[in-house]
Amino acid sequence: MKWNEVVSTLRQGIRRRLGRGEGAVVPVSQAVPERLGGAPVAVPAVDVYENESELVVVADVPGGSREGAVVSWEQGRGLTLLVQGPEPPGGTVWTAEYGPHDWYRALDLPEYADAARATSTIKDGVLTIRIPKRAAATKRIRVQAG
Repeated sequence: MKWNEVVSTLRQGIRRRLGRGEGAVVPVSQAVPERLGGAPVAVPAVDVYENESELVVVADVPGGSREGAVVSWEQGRGLTLLVQGPEPPGGTVWTAEYGPHDWYRALDLPEYADAARATSTIKDGVLTIRIPKRAAATKRIRVQAG
């Protein structure tokens, strides 16, 4: 199964468990962890910043890599990120405080976010998504005498 198919399957499974339709965004606080390839799904810590030109989403995904990361945006669904966690090393486990898991998060974006031009990078277990803002769509309309 390809990673994109895994993302779709996970998304559908979470929505089914919450009794939501195909088009609904799963609120993070109500997301039910499921197993993905034997690993549970966890909610990453996320910070969202806004400046004059963009929104910046920073997600903590320790061990995550570019090859295992999927960031998507769909009209009406918002921003979704899914990052596959690292495989545990082989051998006998003496203690495991960091169990293997993947990360999933869905976020709503404001209407002025231009997600079609978004970019993302992952480095040292931190996923950074930069989403430019759309130019203000205001126009002054001249009023004429009738």
